[in-house]
Amino acid sequence: MKAVKLEQLLEIWSKILKDRDAQQALARLEKNGFGISHLTPTDPAFRRPSWADYISAIPLVPNRPSRRRIHSRTSLQKHWSLVRAMHRLIEKLDDPFCEMSIAIGRDYSVRDLTSLSKQLTETKEFIKQFLTWDCYIRERNPRNALIAELRWQIRSRTRKPHDRELRALIDAAFRAAGVKEGPYLTSNALDRIEKREKESRVKAIRRFRSRVSRLPAKT
Repeated sequence: MKAVKLEQLLEIWSKILKDRDAQQALARLEKNGFGISHLTPTDPAFRRPSWADYISAIPLVPNRPSRRRIHSRTSLQKHWSLVRAMHRLIEKLDDPFCEMSIAIGRDYSVRDLTSLSKQLTETKEFIKQFLTWDCYIRERNPRNALIAELRWQIRSRTRKPHDRELRALIDAAFRAAGVKEGPYLTSNALDRIEKREKESRVKAIRRFRSRVSRLPAKT
């Protein structure tokens, strides 16, 4: 996904705040307990975003199908030879009666080799852990994820989804991004987006747990 820039979010949010329909929507939401017009986009990486980040980013993030995959430890068995090779090298580095020269463009001093042994040990232990991981990876639909989270939060705060206001803010965001017509989202469409996000998460976790339970025990 192409990175969203803070400057883009700030520009879009500034235009949203000046949009008449968006102003009315924000005022109604604030009256019902979801006041966000005072916020400012701050986090295009979405680590700790504000609701201003969410709304401003909707026209910028892709509307792509969600994808799922399971990373199984059984698919990486061939890489255990790397761990064994690193272990043998560490043993040689720690042997006081073993001399070693490493050709990487410069000579390593005795102090460098002592430090290298520690680095290799830490790296080897991490790789050993990684090779025993079973991971579930779900790439969500970015646009739908933002919309679903917004709708859920609005309902949580106000006890109603306020789809009219949400649609007004989404339309204003697309206009601010230079798109004349954004997606036409009925209440049914918004409901499906939110339910699909929740159901996909639950189903995926169940599928992953079922898959992992059938794998051989870790050694």
